[in-house]
Amino acid sequence: MFKKKEINMYSSAQKIIFRFGFLVVSILILANSASAQVEITDFFSDFTSSDVTINSTQDFQGKAVFELDYAGKTVESHEVLINVKSGSSLIKVIIWQNKPQYDYYTAKVSIYSDNKLLANTTYQVSYGTVSLPGFHVVDFSPTNSGVQLLLRPFNPSAADIKIELLDNNDIVYSKSDDDVSLTTNIEINTKWPFLLSSNKSYVVRAKIFTHRLYAKPLVNTYIAYFKATKDVEILPDDVQVDEYGASVTIRGKSQVPFDGFIVVTARSRATNETQVYRQQVQEILTSNKEDTAGVVWKGLAPGTYDVEILAVDKENITVDKYETAVRIPEYSNVSSSAATKSTPGFEAVFLILMLLFVSRRRSG
Repeated sequence: MFKKKEINMYSSAQKIIFRFGFLVVSILILANSASAQVEITDFFSDFTSSDVTINSTQDFQGKAVFELDYAGKTVESHEVLINVKSGSSLIKVIIWQNKPQYDYYTAKVSIYSDNKLLANTTYQVSYGTVSLPGFHVVDFSPTNSGVQLLLRPFNPSAADIKIELLDNNDIVYSKSDDDVSLTTNIEINTKWPFLLSSNKSYVVRAKIFTHRLYAKPLVNTYIAYFKATKDVEILPDDVQVDEYGASVTIRGKSQVPFDGFIVVTARSRATNETQVYRQQVQEILTSNKEDTAGVVWKGLAPGTYDVEILAVDKENITVDKYETAVRIPEYSNVSSSAATKSTPGFEAVFLILMLLFVSRRRSG
């Protein structure tokens, strides 16, 4: 009997210890959660765009609410979902849509978890003559391959210029030029160093920090838009068309890859009959990358032909076009037919010789 009571007392003690340990662990978890912080480390806004930098001590999912206020009333609001990994930072950018009506506004950003406010901050926004920089943006043109920014200064100064490529509310690429001297016209050219998604709309932001002697830099942002598409150019100087065939050089002009064909159509001026030749471009073309393709006429009777050369993608969409004309003499058809019969692979040999000729002419 004594041993049984002793066992029961031992079991009860185990339960008490277990419950106490569970309570301690729960308290520690709650304490750790309470100490976890979502912090706004940087916030900026003008009347063109706004951005916020967020840090979190733990994985966090919530939302950021951007507001632009005038005289205590919200004139515009944007809500952005956020997902921050533990110990890392996240930047979100929004573009204001409404046109300004007054000189001064207050921008505000608030971070929420469900409906619970975790952090917020404000930034004073000025518009018009209050925030005019000492330069004029002459050109801000993004393309499939990069972006060009041209500034014309009114007064000598220096600036840090940051070019950002935005995908929705995220910065997917950023490049900075610091301490740029604004004494004469300045041109900034940035090439996208990665592939773009076809038919996707992108936003490009220029964020310019103008240095001031006794004050913080004056910050202004500028926005431009473009839609990423496939783009190639048929180089006119490298098109060779004669009585034997055609050789065409194509250059990529976009970071959307081009994987396609050249399609050569010869239309007889005498009979209006057409012959169509199609050749795969061997290289996948991106910005400034080139490839040469060629075709050899087959069954093309002597006469004068209008020649149309197309660069088409695999969806048969024409990306570029070039037109010329050629005359096929009588002797050419006879001699090429005889050569074809007597010499196997004549067409391939001719095509190789033509491509070598174009390559040497270009390199020379």
